[in-house]
Amino acid sequence: MNLLCIDIGNTNVVSGLYKNDTLINVQRIETKKDIIDKNLNLSVADDIAISSVVPKIEEYLINSTTTKSVFSISHINTNIKLNVDVPGDVGNDRLCNMKSIIKNNQFPAIIIDFGSATTYDIINQNGEFVGGVIAPGTDVSAQYLFERAAQLNSVPFKFPKSVIGTTTKSNLQSGIMYGGVDAVNGMIKRIKKEVDYDFKNIILTGGFSSLLSKKIIPSHTVNANLTLEGIKYIWEENQ
Repeated sequence: MNLLCIDIGNTNVVSGLYKNDTLINVQRIETKKDIIDKNLNLSVADDIAISSVVPKIEEYLINSTTTKSVFSISHINTNIKLNVDVPGDVGNDRLCNMKSIIKNNQFPAIIIDFGSATTYDIINQNGEFVGGVIAPGTDVSAQYLFERAAQLNSVPFKFPKSVIGTTTKSNLQSGIMYGGVDAVNGMIKRIKKEVDYDFKNIILTGGFSSLLSKKIIPSHTVNANLTLEGIKYIWEENQ
């Protein structure tokens, strides 16, 4: 069985092919139709499972294949208890992250996904989603700054040697990187204060997870393929 799992995000499409239970050929491409056409090979799969937060791109991909079975993830088919006001508003990528954590009994947990938005998902001691946080993504905030400030140019996303920068470049890197990681450390602290249980796991995923991990203070793990794993689990339960 070859299952192609596709995570369609606002900035990137991440895909991974599961050959039986082994994940192979993970790739990340821009969420643009022409780039998807050139780089995403749907023919390698027996089945396709999609998690999407970009409906137009999801519809485009579904219409691109008429010979494959395509399964689309939504809050209705995930079998996750969503203790929030409007379950339908929870992003599909977040649902997939939760599914992987719940399936592997890693709760209570905080899941932090560094994408176009930085999301925090809280799974309680009963394996239920009880809410979370959505903040602007590190790179999205930085790009907006570069676009709005005429004299500030883009810089590589890496930690400078010191917080106090001596050049415009190191000033920016300090603000973007240290400011970003301090926001994460602060948010984790706030979340912990609002619950009456200890978190068994804090899991990081998404594009910036490995880069920011070394500066995040609470004990945590990084799982770059968390969303793809969740897509597979949800697909399997619906067969």
